[in-house]
Formats: sequence, structure tokens, C-alpha cells
Amino acid sequence: MYNISEERIKILSNKFEEAGASYGKKLHVISQNGQWVLFKDGSDRIISRFSDKKSAVSNGKKLLNNTLPTLVIHRTDGTVERLQKAS
Repeated sequence: MYNISEERIKILSNKFEEAGASYGKKLHVISQNGQWVLFKDGSDRIISRFSDKKSAVSNGKKLLNNTLPTLVIHRTDGTVERLQKAS
């Protein structure tokens, strides 16, 4: 598995709080080193890497369920673009 740097976790942690993050309850799509990554908040482990945002969001939507009901989609600068709820 890939890991996210401690510095990046601190920066994103603040942004997650702005998005109303409740640790372990949301998946996030963020830009990292020219790729898009999918991970669960509260974790430093990346679930998957993608070359484009569309693929990351599509795969993230497939993972939504009662335990992980929300996908937080971020812009390249880390700010929240939108939230996607499980249907």
C-alpha cells in the first residue's frame, strides 16, 4: 500500500474538518503527486491510485455503503469540491 506523508495528513486533516469529516465515515478523493488517490479519513493508507480524477471518483462511488456513506471529492488545491452520498 502507499502512504500519505505526515505533513499532507495534517494539511488535509484541517480541510476534512471544514468538510464536516467524522473520522472513518468518509472516503476522500485527493490529488497527490500528479495522480488522484482514494482513501478513508482517519487513515494514512491509500486505497487506490488513479491517473485521472474521473476514475478515482467513479471507483470511490462504488465503495459507498452504510458504513462509508459519503465520498468527499477535493480539488487539486485540497479544498472540497463536492460531497457524494451513497444512494
